[in-house]
Amino acid sequence: MVIAHGNDCGNGLYPGNTAIYLEKMVQLGVDAIEVDLWLTADGHLVLIHDRELEMFSDGAGFVEDKTLEQLRQLNVAYFWTRDGEHYPYKEKPLRVLTLEEALAMVGDMPMILEIKSRQYRAAKVLKDVLAKCGKGEQVVVSSFHQGVINEFRRLCPQVATGTPTVESVVFYIAQLLRAEKLLRPRYSAMQLPMEQKGIPVVTESMVRAANKKKVHLAVWTVNGTENYRRYIDLGVHGIVTDRPDLLLEMLAQQRETLLKQAA
Repeated sequence: MVIAHGNDCGNGLYPGNTAIYLEKMVQLGVDAIEVDLWLTADGHLVLIHDRELEMFSDGAGFVEDKTLEQLRQLNVAYFWTRDGEHYPYKEKPLRVLTLEEALAMVGDMPMILEIKSRQYRAAKVLKDVLAKCGKGEQVVVSSFHQGVINEFRRLCPQVATGTPTVESVVFYIAQLLRAEKLLRPRYSAMQLPMEQKGIPVVTESMVRAANKKKVHLAVWTVNGTENYRRYIDLGVHGIVTDRPDLLLEMLAQQRETLLKQAA
């Protein structure tokens, strides 16, 4: 699967977590779109990556201290730049999206929803939004925060979830010991980094263990042809990338080559 990364730091084609990002990724034909979620002061889930408004917008303070209406006044792509010199959205402001708006925009496109908030209330709001929009079957919900994901699983056991850090570490250690058969995962997907502190995380044995447990394994954030080939050869189930256009192009070339060889 080619998974678009909701990148806000200029490595991608468009500012992540914005309307133009969602529209262009759907048009591009990716297999899934990853976005980040924070909870507003008045209980809405919005697509934003960083907690501090100064990091990406023309506002100040913390996302979770602001109401949706206050966040609507900000340009959420104010500092977005690909080259450090040009800021294309300073004069063409992009506004914050709610999760409901994002789900409506992508149609039936699968999404990875990462809850950034540590508030358990975010799990309840997410449950309600998915039920209201009827989108529970097309998403995977993930979070680094074990308590938040546990709460979401309690409230919404039928929706697929990913692994917080603790569960990822347990799986990694288990496969090192070849003891993954002892695991009883509550998750159906893992999105793991390429490496952690210089140690490769997604390896041949990790892929093999994920296959045994029927867990979808995606790796992030992968950029560049060499890295694409590396993880495709490993047999990962998904690649999270800032440049899905380049990955799709490479896969199309590979298919064309195989068809010519078969002919």
